[in-house]
Amino acid sequence: MTHEKSGPRTLSGWGRTIRRTCEVRRPTFDGGLVDLVTAEPRLTVRGAGKSYGDAALPGSGGPGVVLELTEFDRIVSFDEGNGVVVVEAGALLKDLIDQTLPIGWKLPVVPGTERITVGGAIACDVHGKNHPGAGSFGQHVVWLALLRSDGTIVQLSAGQDPDGFWATIGGMGLTGVILRAAIQLQRVDTGWMIRNRRRTRSLDETLDAMRAAAGRQELDPERYAIAWLDARGSAPGRGIVDEYYGAGTLDLPGAVAPFPETRPPSARYRRSLPGRGVVSNTTIAAASAARWHLSRSANSQLVAMRDALCPLDRADAWPAAFGRGGLVQYQFAVPADEIGTIHEVLSYLGRHGLPPALATLKNLGFGTAGALSFPIPGWTLAVDLPARRLGTLRPLDKLVAGAGGRVYLAKDAVTDPELIPLMYPRLPTWRRTQRRLDPAGRWTSGLAERLGLLS
Repeated sequence: MTHEKSGPRTLSGWGRTIRRTCEVRRPTFDGGLVDLVTAEPRLTVRGAGKSYGDAALPGSGGPGVVLELTEFDRIVSFDEGNGVVVVEAGALLKDLIDQTLPIGWKLPVVPGTERITVGGAIACDVHGKNHPGAGSFGQHVVWLALLRSDGTIVQLSAGQDPDGFWATIGGMGLTGVILRAAIQLQRVDTGWMIRNRRRTRSLDETLDAMRAAAGRQELDPERYAIAWLDARGSAPGRGIVDEYYGAGTLDLPGAVAPFPETRPPSARYRRSLPGRGVVSNTTIAAASAARWHLSRSANSQLVAMRDALCPLDRADAWPAAFGRGGLVQYQFAVPADEIGTIHEVLSYLGRHGLPPALATLKNLGFGTAGALSFPIPGWTLAVDLPARRLGTLRPLDKLVAGAGGRVYLAKDAVTDPELIPLMYPRLPTWRRTQRRLDPAGRWTSGLAERLGLLS
């Protein structure tokens, strides 16, 4: 049997906002994958399904075929001398970290969850809390093997077909199937971090703290920073700024092992709560006030690296709390000198009775050469909102685009498609390379159709 074939299934993104009925195919080896690809006229590539919206779902025109790659999850090789690991694209970052961190190597870039696939991390060009110094995930990919829509397999790198390589980095799974990749890891002495926490009393104070952190991050790729914002009311912005750096062996108390025990397996899927769930303006206000008041400024706190970098993995029930409608994470980036846009967005949400259930601010440095890669030098704000108020967000797209900013495609469910060429000005160049890599025109997704990425 070349692949597992299932009947119609209903799938969604992590935010549970958009649902599609799909035919799911799970190829079990390379030959079966090639046969499947050349047999299906239209395909959507899916990894762990952790993108928030419809990036890993077919379009709305009828049951689409989804190519799920979680069977391709082997670590092919690991050179402990130079830290280069070759891994299949369906492997979770968690599995890679489980194998390499205890022997003193770490992924240079990890997003807020380690439960995404390597292929998804490349396709979305994910970023972490250390972007000003370390860049995004794609900058640490040595090479990747790509299955094109005509059934041929090509190896791409920054030196071998760089146009194809950078079109695939951040290309949202629309250039082909990433089969495997070589990733450059980094040496670490321990699996712990030192956290310095500062509680702020206004948005301006929060921004000043993050600017200072950005200066340190630019000089050191091992510096991580993130701000949580209490985004309620007409003048939001008090918050908590956390800055992390790696702990050495001398920083550990004598009873603490250099590397914490491996995390237990991923938590199971949680059903959405009925109706509108438990997220409301009242519960958001209570939770935000409690979080701010219970936190205290403090330095030199020891935190496990994986807890510091992957907070979403301790909140697997988070989307379920928003009820059957799900949640939208509206994440955008703007240049450093357009900080007024952050003020405007938060004020707009306050005026429209949309306090975010979660609002986080990070610094961004220079992005990759990927035309659809999200990061640009400046700021990125992410806000979690109930999906039932999607239409209210449309005016924010114009604010962001007018400031020279962009939305994050991996999180998107609502953006005005007319603004995508303005947000991503190298889209025409990406389209030309995408057509070359996809000669049969097989790759599609709900995101691509909704935003007109392939037109």
